[in-house]
Amino acid sequence: MPTATPPEPQASPPTATTPQEDHRLYLRYLISGESFYSEIKLEQGILYHTQFQDTDNRCAQWVKSSPCWTEDDLKTTSMALSREDIDNLYDVIGESGIFDIQETQLGGAKKGQRYYAQRLEIHMGEVEKHLIYQSFPGATPKPEAFQRMETALQEYARNIPQ
Repeated sequence: MPTATPPEPQASPPTATTPQEDHRLYLRYLISGESFYSEIKLEQGILYHTQFQDTDNRCAQWVKSSPCWTEDDLKTTSMALSREDIDNLYDVIGESGIFDIQETQLGGAKKGQRYYAQRLEIHMGEVEKHLIYQSFPGATPKPEAFQRMETALQEYARNIPQ
């Protein structure tokens, strides 16, 4: 996939009267494993957070290599982001340097090595970036740009009313 360059910092995102009209920006962060699941997605100005919350402590002693949760256990909450919030996400994307990352597989897992995949997708109109950070003991550090995007999405997801 060709490497894309983000818009210049002074470039303004498309004008829109409501967040739902901003179809240029799509973001998705996903991390899952045997005992956890969290997907944060921004689509058409709406932020969705789908997660598994082990409220009955079902996964505490889980040892299988398959999830202790099912699709029915996942709960999705959502909220519309303001124009200011979407502009802030454009700024984080532009300032983070996320489009400068050349590799798509990060973390350094060897073929056949077990790891937890942390996926990050960014679509800004025709510009796209798809990254997978392979999390395992001894992995190379997560790139700062990836971490900034992850943190920004997690912060917005924390503010979604339950």
